[in-house]
Parts: sequence; structure tokens; C-alpha cells
Amino acid sequence: MSAQHIYDIVGIGVGPFNLGLACLTQPLNELSTIFFDGKNEFDWHSGIMPEGSTLQIPFIADLVSFADPKSPYTFLNYLKLHNKLYQFFIRESFFILRAEYNLYCKWVAEQLENVHFKSFVERIDYDETCKLYTLRVKQSEGDITVVTRNLVLGTGTTPIIPKFCQGYPEQVHSSADYSSHKKDYLNKKSITIVGGGQSGAEIYYDLLSEIDQHQYQLNWLTKAPHFFSMDLGKLTLEFTSPDYTSHFYSLDEDKRDQVIASQNVLYKGIELSFVNRIYDLLYQKSLHRPLPTRMMPNCALDNLEKNGNHLNLTFNNSDINKRFKLESDVLILALGYEYKIPECLTPIRSHINWDSKERIELNWNYSINDQNTIFAQNIGIYSHGFTVPDLGMGCYRNAIIINTILGREVYPIEKRIAYQEFAPLAEEMVTPVKTMLKSNNTELSF
Repeated sequence: MSAQHIYDIVGIGVGPFNLGLACLTQPLNELSTIFFDGKNEFDWHSGIMPEGSTLQIPFIADLVSFADPKSPYTFLNYLKLHNKLYQFFIRESFFILRAEYNLYCKWVAEQLENVHFKSFVERIDYDETCKLYTLRVKQSEGDITVVTRNLVLGTGTTPIIPKFCQGYPEQVHSSADYSSHKKDYLNKKSITIVGGGQSGAEIYYDLLSEIDQHQYQLNWLTKAPHFFSMDLGKLTLEFTSPDYTSHFYSLDEDKRDQVIASQNVLYKGIELSFVNRIYDLLYQKSLHRPLPTRMMPNCALDNLEKNGNHLNLTFNNSDINKRFKLESDVLILALGYEYKIPECLTPIRSHINWDSKERIELNWNYSINDQNTIFAQNIGIYSHGFTVPDLGMGCYRNAIIINTILGREVYPIEKRIAYQEFAPLAEEMVTPVKTMLKSNNTELSF
């Protein structure tokens, strides 16, 4: 890792997407790559892994299979090498346990010599003359300098915590830290979960399972109009395709924002069978006595005050437009994740493209600069659609990044897999006209 060597790709951050990129570049002799992450080891959302929780995508959507099913880094190969393939087969479920997916990724990371943890990228500079990026990387043995032609950002996202909820570390926690705090929750008199997605549902189910044993008051609220399940019908799943991603990208910026705001049911809900499991557990637990639990949709948390050892939580119910308060010992926020621009990008900020709303602007090939030398993972839901954080689309994006950098199609890209058409063909489109209908001497315009 000397300063004299020029890498073709430096990856910043090692989550599933950049780990998949490391796998797919490993067999390509014409690419020199290295990946850095400040964590001690690979760790993917281990803080929110109630026992039995699964991914919401099938096992084939692993780190590499959709780009290279013959790769040694497939999930099936992991199972085979760990003597678990037949057990997985007999289990008869396409969906991987979250804890198992984390173990799989850890195993992959250990196989790759180009992946380095305990390596924090502090600063990136760009040399206009040489067209090269220089990175200062902090490691336990001392700082090093790395030079590269291309950057791939994979720094991931952070839990959303409203400003008014910050400053209460003992009582306000993110769902991402659930596992580390669960033992403390069991001794509380009241627990409130805010957020109606899969994470909130899994935490609610886990705590509901022990509610009769520990007798806490368990509240679950969401600002959504109902606790909705994701639409995972097969025709709907065609929206998680290269076809739809290309169509979505072709829309103008305002239209994309409008469309993505209407698609919550495609990616923000709860897996249907899990919704049913929650209902069945509620029914089972309430057979002999009323349950100390409340589930409330249409309720947005808009204030928090500390009152002695308790929290006074203020919600607004959008149906009746009235505010009300709940008292709780602890608050668990399951509000999703947001992208924060890494500080190391500050020196090269002017080399990055930004849209009209000051968001990083992505090109079709996931590059974020005019030279197609800086690429971004896991951002751009506003440009490439709700599939951006979808693990199943990681291989597609990584194939495009690799093909762009090498200037040839190393990994073939599926261009048409959907039976649906998301827009008419160009030759079928005509200039909009004003249609007039006359009825009782009254003109009606459409």
C-alpha cells in the first residue's frame, strides 16, 4: 500500500455493496483495488437482529450471484463450505436469517486481501494535472497515503434521530442499537416504539413475546395511515428491476420526487407474513387477560420532554389533528436511515455534481462527477428509485460501475427482464393534443 502504487479503485466503506464490489473485482487482473472501513470488522446491522429475523429478499440476491453465479463468494458456496447446504434446503425458505447473512458477509470479508478494516479515510484530495485522487488513511500502525484513479463511496447510512430526541442517550435509542439495550428494556415499566416499518415491527414482536413475563406497557406508533405490509406481488417485484430503474432515471427531477413519495408500500412496509405473525401473537397473548399494549397509526412524534425518570412524548394524530401525550420510560426510534456526506469529501466537494435541491446528483452509471471517476453506493433514491438500498440490486450497480471503469462489458447487464412496459416506445408517442367533447352546447376539455 505504498504511495507510489496507483490503484484503479479505492472503496471507502465496506458494507454489503462495496463488499460485493470487492468480490467482483477480485478475479479481474486488470484492476488494482483496495477497500477501507473504519470499523474493527465487518458488521451489518447486528444491533437490530431479534432472533429469527430474516432478510426481505431471497438468498440468491447475495453479494455476487446476480452478476457472477459462478463466483466462489456466493451464499450457496458459503453454505456448502460450512456444511449447511442440506440444512438450508430442508428448512424450505428462500429468506436468509439476518444473523446468518452477517456471518456470510464476515466470511467473505475474511477471504479478500483487498479489504481492510480499522482503516479510516480522513481526507481526499484531487490532482487536476495527474487526474488522481490522494487519500489519507488513518490506521492503528500510523497514517498511510493511497493514490487512485477512481473512488467508490460505500459509507452507508445512519439512523434518523430527530433533533428534539437527541441528548437523552440513556432513554432514547435507535432501533439499530436494540440488541445492546434489550436486557435493560425488560426492567422498564413502559416502552414506546416509533416507526411502522420492518425494524419497528420486529422489535415490537420481540418485546411482545415477553410482555406477560415482564409486564411492561408496550406502545407502538407510526405516522403512516396504517401498519401496512409491503406489496411483494410478482408484478410489483418487476419494479425492482433494471427496466424500472432506467425508466425512473429518465423522469425529470420533480416527477421522480413525486413518484418516490407515492411508493412507500413498495419498500417501507412490513413483510406480510410477519404482520400476520404479530396479529396471531396478539391473539394468543390476549386470551386470558387484556394486554398492556397500544398500537396507533396516524400518530407523528413531534416533541419530547424529560420528566424525572420518565419521558413525556407528544404526538399529533393526523386523522383528528389533535395532539396528545404518552409517558414512557424509554423510546425506541425506528424511523429509517439517512445518508450523511462523509467529511473526507470536503476537499473535493467542488468536483461532485449537485442537483437543484443540493443533493448529490448521480449519473445513470452511478458516478457523481463529470469525469465518471467517483461513484456512490446506497444513495440516490431520488434519482434511481427505491431499489437503491435494495440488496438485490447491488450486483446490478456494481456491474455497471466495473463496466464503466474498464470501458467494456465485463459483467453483462440485463436490460429487459420485466413483462411490463413502464413507458411507451418513442415511436409510439405523439404530441399531446387538446380533446374537446360537446355536450348540450358545453365544451368539456380533457
